[in-house]
Amino acid sequence: MVDSVSRQRRAVLRSARVIPVLRYQDAETALYAAQVALRAGCLGIELTWTIPDVLEVLRAVRADAQLSGRADALVGVGTVLDADQARSALEAGADFLVSPGVVPPLAELARAAGALSMLGAFTPTEIIAAREAGADVVKIFPAETGGPGHLAAIKAVFRDTLFCPTGGVTRANMAAYFRAGAEIVGMGSNLFDKQKLAARDTDALVAELQETLKEAAAV
Repeated sequence: MVDSVSRQRRAVLRSARVIPVLRYQDAETALYAAQVALRAGCLGIELTWTIPDVLEVLRAVRADAQLSGRADALVGVGTVLDADQARSALEAGADFLVSPGVVPPLAELARAAGALSMLGAFTPTEIIAAREAGADVVKIFPAETGGPGHLAAIKAVFRDTLFCPTGGVTRANMAAYFRAGAEIVGMGSNLFDKQKLAARDTDALVAELQETLKEAAAV
């Protein structure tokens, strides 16, 4: 049963194309941004551990997804650095866990819960370690350090690995990352117009995000 759930979640994550990486200094803004992402049709949303009361935000987003008919969306927790954080996130209902580096217990705990793991790596050695740990996805981080060229070189060696570059990915350059071999991209501060977010211009934010998703799906 756990394997079946994991396979289903893996298929959803692969089809998401763009994962909003929400990292805000207050829970209210994080929850609002997640609600915008749900309304726009995002299939995956990452809430970073650095958000105050992130697990309460996670529960609220899961509840909103159910009420809005978006139970298909996966909600995960990122910047998970150790097993204790991983357990807490999974107990709160996280569908996937993300770490900036290789944290083997994270993959083990996620697998046991039927959740997914995305371990961070940059070099071939780190990618091998992430694969050996059982990562469902390898997060190339920080992506902008090497750019699409770095990802293309990595993908040529690790053809069967699902990569998600994160850090410096924008609507303008995401197509280059997809062409280089990414199947998903993580987009953080570049995802939302800061002025529109501050003004809570929901319609404009949703429209822009839907255009981003449409462009990602077309690559």
